[in-house]
Amino acid sequence: MKGIDSSIGLSALAFKPAKENAALVDLLQSLGAIVIAKTNVPQTLGTLDSCNHLFGRTLNPLNRQWTAGGSTGGEGALIAMRGSMVGFGTDIGGSIRVPAMCQGIYGFKPSNGRVPYGGQESGQLEGKGRMTLQPVAGPLARSVADLGAVMAEIVPRVELYGEDGIPGIWPAISMSNSLAPPRNFTIGILKTDGLVTPLPPITRVLNEVAGYLHQTPGVEVVEIPLPDALPKCQGLAGRLMGVDDGSSMLDKIESMGESLIPWLQGRMKRGKALTIEQLARLHAQRAEVEKEMLKMWTLSSSNKSRRIDAIICPIAPHPVPQMDRYNAVGYTSTFVLLDYPAGTVPVRSFKESDLELGREMDAPIIGSWDKANRQLCKSCFCQYVLTPY
Repeated sequence: MKGIDSSIGLSALAFKPAKENAALVDLLQSLGAIVIAKTNVPQTLGTLDSCNHLFGRTLNPLNRQWTAGGSTGGEGALIAMRGSMVGFGTDIGGSIRVPAMCQGIYGFKPSNGRVPYGGQESGQLEGKGRMTLQPVAGPLARSVADLGAVMAEIVPRVELYGEDGIPGIWPAISMSNSLAPPRNFTIGILKTDGLVTPLPPITRVLNEVAGYLHQTPGVEVVEIPLPDALPKCQGLAGRLMGVDDGSSMLDKIESMGESLIPWLQGRMKRGKALTIEQLARLHAQRAEVEKEMLKMWTLSSSNKSRRIDAIICPIAPHPVPQMDRYNAVGYTSTFVLLDYPAGTVPVRSFKESDLELGREMDAPIIGSWDKANRQLCKSCFCQYVLTPY
């Protein structure tokens, strides 16, 4: 916003007010929106817990011992406390959907080009986003209707405001109107990403959702077998995010003598920038994964008729954890890699019975992420018993 800092949680970017609005701000204000606040984000804008040395830590209004999520944790907290109708965040690894999950609200990550992204401070090497995994902007709100209302105004206008916008419409389609297809709406249930097995409370809620949908007229529910390409997505997304050596961001942090916030410690360090050839090979792998994942939506490789209209899967393989304990990001980063629209829909409040205390997971441990998830199960579950919703 013109005249306001865009620090992204870095002391080095404080007291450097923007000289002009980002395109999204201009678009929203043209619609009559009143911007009331900029909310807290993590140091670097790239973590799943909203904490920095400038403004401190965002607390979760549902339970101050749980993480508020990141990187849009401050916006999630404001909306959860009904301080605003709608807010906007950005998402490359889950930064809209994770705070929405943690704070019991709705969040939507559109595909690239639907909401203006240009004009934002990233702290990264300028132009990096065009070469690697491209982040997108999207809304957070307290209902699907609120998300739909704001997207219906933004999408048709985005090409006029953002250099990265594409022409589009946002039709109001429901299964009860004349635009609905003459067949059942088919929803696929995807229970795992193949890297981290969801903990029992997550599996329980997912099964409940599938059960409700089975009883819904006009809806067909099918379980999707794990696509062979899906476990490749998280690692590929991570490599695309880290194609440079990290110097641009780390130079800013070190110039002010800042330490890394807890979530980044052990996760962020200088690397080695990829060559053009290495980057090209990564994008070739990405294209192959995208091609393979297309099969999930159709009847067969030869019959391109649509089989699945929408997919439901967990946002995370664990319930909302304590601060700095959010674990796997593959359930969210995958859909940025694939550029699929994706959102968070809260189901119900968490109950003590969901913990299934005393039940051991019998599925074999898949790898290091899965092992960390099991440890999270053991260390955090007592927290839920002591401090439920």
